[in-house]
Amino acid sequence: MSESQNNGAVFHTHRLSNGLQIVGQPMPDFESVAIAYYVRTGSRDEYDPKVAGVSHFLEHMVFKGTQHLDWQEITLEFNKIGAEINAFTSHEATVYYARVLGEYLDRAMELLSDMMYPRLDENDFNMEKEVIVNEIARSEDQPYNLTYRRMMQTYFGEHPLGHDVLGTRESIRGMHIEQMREYWQRRYAANNLVLTVAGNFDWDHLVEMAEKHCSGWRTGDASRNAAHYEPAQPINNIVVDPKLKQQIMILAMPTVDVKHPDYYAAMLGGSILGDSDGSRLFWNIYQRGLAESASAGIWSMEGTGIMIMESNTTPDSAPRVLKMLRDELNSLLADGVHEDELRRAKDKLISSIVISNESTFVRMRALASDWVIEGRLLSVEEEIERIEKVTPEDVMRALRSFPLQEKQVLTALGPLNEEELLAEV
Repeated sequence: MSESQNNGAVFHTHRLSNGLQIVGQPMPDFESVAIAYYVRTGSRDEYDPKVAGVSHFLEHMVFKGTQHLDWQEITLEFNKIGAEINAFTSHEATVYYARVLGEYLDRAMELLSDMMYPRLDENDFNMEKEVIVNEIARSEDQPYNLTYRRMMQTYFGEHPLGHDVLGTRESIRGMHIEQMREYWQRRYAANNLVLTVAGNFDWDHLVEMAEKHCSGWRTGDASRNAAHYEPAQPINNIVVDPKLKQQIMILAMPTVDVKHPDYYAAMLGGSILGDSDGSRLFWNIYQRGLAESASAGIWSMEGTGIMIMESNTTPDSAPRVLKMLRDELNSLLADGVHEDELRRAKDKLISSIVISNESTFVRMRALASDWVIEGRLLSVEEEIERIEKVTPEDVMRALRSFPLQEKQVLTALGPLNEEELLAEV
């Protein structure tokens, strides 16, 4: 068990003998506490396409019943303590969390711990399939979401990161309960989980509770294919839908992973290029009325990352706007960034971090993320220090060290075909 201080923030860490990692940050000025089990598994760990979507499906099934409670009792017991309870699944993690008043932490932890050993009943499983299939259908009714999913599939190809978090109709309907049970057995193991807590709580008591509820949990598979990935060549995937009145365009290209030393420099470069207000794309495309949206940003994952540039505009303006997106990137790479725009990007990022981390929920998530990425906990102040150290030269090194121009994947949805969309390129 260890305690550390970082710029005034007190952090605690402890690992149970079965590998369960516990991380915590007391925030004694708060009345509430946020607690979560962060499971390091998501759609990128679904190596068999036949089980695509199993991570998200399993998240649903956890709420269907545990070894001790049915779904109604789970809801009722959390209601009794006034808890906010929810979960989410991403490409890299599945997180189950609760927010409660500090006095109810023991009961919230007991319930969440029970949920890590779900019932996985076959009848519930078969009934829930249609819920997931309907969720897939709803996501396909949203043109931007559909374009984004196709971009991921096009960019990553056969790599598991190309799997959609929801899976496909075919994979969900064809899945068997035994496949889910096997996945849970393998991935929901103590050494692949982080118990993370932030807010009003007593650390020593929390560890005692973890020993009581979790020390008997098994160990399992904590591996992951985190090799760097980038497409072999540029790709265009233009989907024509004549019914749409808009043209959605997403450009994706390789950039830093979450552990890259130039992570913050690349994030700031993405902000300068295309954050939602005050960026180059904002002033030169959106503010001039050429598109309903025009933005750029960095999405970094374990082992790999992508820069995304996107715009949504009218079919008439789309060829010009697509060219402008690329021209703005080329200009940034050729001319570099200015001190004043880097300062603005730093101020915006720092403000966002400080404001969001005044939430116990955000701190709780950050603790788990920091541990998974760095094996240690970062204070808000240390993160600000890292941002402040970034120079214009760092930003340009981060951007220029990846084939942003040479390996662009363009995914588009709208009434224009490829020839029409690329008319100005």
